[in-house]
Amino acid sequence: MALLTRYWSLDLLAMLISLVSLLYLYMTRNFNYWKKRGVTQIPPIPFFGNFKEILLQQRSPGHFFREWYNKYAPLPYVGFHVLDKPFLMIRDPELVKHILVKDANYFQDKHLTANSNDTLSAANLFLIKNPAWKYLRSKLTSVYTAGKLKKMFDLMIDVCKDLETYLESCHLD
Repeated sequence: MALLTRYWSLDLLAMLISLVSLLYLYMTRNFNYWKKRGVTQIPPIPFFGNFKEILLQQRSPGHFFREWYNKYAPLPYVGFHVLDKPFLMIRDPELVKHILVKDANYFQDKHLTANSNDTLSAANLFLIKNPAWKYLRSKLTSVYTAGKLKKMFDLMIDVCKDLETYLESCHLD
């Protein structure tokens, strides 16, 4: 005898439909996130968000973001979803500056994190979490002042000229 009906196959079908329905509701629960906040959003697809072509490896993320960046050109920002998580693409340079400089303390913990065994990404300010983030940011803030960047610019120009001379001497056509 079956659990809900007389037939196991019908019970299995009912459980499968219930499972898919619950999964659908779970994966689409955040799809109104940007609408509730008055932000224009790219319409998401259930189970994929806006990343279907990227997850299926049909397009690269760089091409995808460039297309969105150009398509939503008049807007300062646009919302999108990766699977069920909301993300925001900021297009306005002044808003980017405000977020990265003045509001940086509000964006300490990120979705992407570094593996502590990877020495290169463990020191990347964009990938580490607190308290290492605060410590590294305090050390780097004094290095990248406007005056020091101006001094570095001339040095970088000289290095670029040396690189250009070297590449021209290699005859890489």
